Amino acid sequence: KHAVPWRWGMVLSRYVLKEHVVPFVFGFSVIMFLLVVDLILQKMDLMLGKGIAPGVVLELFLLNTAWMIALAVPMAVLVATLMAFGRLSADGEISAMQALGVGVYRVILPVFLTGTTLAMGLVVFNDRVLPEFNYRARLLMGDIQRKRPTVALEDRSGIFIQDFANYRILIGDIDRRTSILKDILIYKYEAGGYPVSIAAETGRVQIDSESDEALVTLENGEWHRVDRADPDVYIRARFRKKSLRLGDAGRQLIRTMSHYRTDREMGLGAMLERVDAYQRDASALQAEAADSAGAALRRLLFEPGTERTAFGIVADLATKLRTDTAIRRHKLRQADRYRVEIHKKLSIPVACIVFVVIGAPLGIRVRGSSPAVGAGISIGFFLLWWLCLISGETLADRGYVSPWVAMWSPNFIVLACGSWLVFGTVLGWRFDQWGERPCAS
Repeated sequence: KHAVPWRWGMVLSRYVLKEHVVPFVFGFSVIMFLLVVDLILQKMDLMLGKGIAPGVVLELFLLNTAWMIALAVPMAVLVATLMAFGRLSADGEISAMQALGVGVYRVILPVFLTGTTLAMGLVVFNDRVLPEFNYRARLLMGDIQRKRPTVALEDRSGIFIQDFANYRILIGDIDRRTSILKDILIYKYEAGGYPVSIAAETGRVQIDSESDEALVTLENGEWHRVDRADPDVYIRARFRKKSLRLGDAGRQLIRTMSHYRTDREMGLGAMLERVDAYQRDASALQAEAADSAGAALRRLLFEPGTERTAFGIVADLATKLRTDTAIRRHKLRQADRYRVEIHKKLSIPVACIVFVVIGAPLGIRVRGSSPAVGAGISIGFFLLWWLCLISGETLADRGYVSPWVAMWSPNFIVLACGSWLVFGTVLGWRFDQWGERPCAS
């Protein structure tokens, strides 16, 4: 009797990995297609009627593919593992390998190692490539909004827009189908005078092709102003239609640079430095608050004549402590936001390993089912993982749970939910069958 030769093991590993290639490419392609279609629907207004060059639109889409890849790879691993092991089991190849003395652990091992390699590569991708792509995508989107202010108008209802010289614009709502602006409030600032306020029920923004200026046509409104000659005179007038030239609409796309980066635009090293800086600031504020309290107490106890000013001293101390506490809480909250992003950059790649661990036994368990069953299980587990990740990020950003728990719990939850399904598969073999058994010579 002898164990399976090493050379056979290498052939087996290549064969098992080869079975994963097509499902992985298929799953990755489908997921990327769905994410790209969703992005196209969101950014459709940039391609239709906004005058943005096709090359710029393509660049924007390419820059947004980085975060899609970071999500698509783990899910493609789950799809590939389920489908590949499901086929091997359905065709009786797992049983044949078992009869030759090859345990299930030995079959899963090359896939596990490949998943680990993918996870390490994805960590590097999330640390080096993803932040740079996110940074460039944000800058490009800002440049597009500055080139076509109508894009900024249509995406920013409910807040004051200050992208036009001498104008401050507030839009209540926007009809996405017709691009009609509703409940418009405009403040027009004139040199040496009081601002003119204009309110209208509806309006529409257009671009003058000759002057390349943004024009807004207002309907059913009124304007208010103070007479320049006599500030005591207040003028109010109604109108059915009124047009305003907001200013240069920007025919050329001006590319800008910025040193500012958000947490999603930083690598792990830069974010760790930010966390350390916020922690130092919070500790300094805590020490300063203790010093202030001690100094106030010494004044009250040992300085003569403080009886009359005791209330003021205590009130000033309370105000300072409240302020320092609020600032310290803000610093700690910012540090937690960066910790969330740090753990997320690591936990998402580790999902590749988690999905291999649960995907292989689950694939064997659903061996007789159709591919739709495997796809459904993949989607179900991925949605569970994704919902836990998003919910955990929200809770951690608000300070309800620690960043570590929030970002790593999705992997543990999915692993736990898959374990009870896998347990039945484990019981299908004797425990000695999960290692290599001697085969008859």
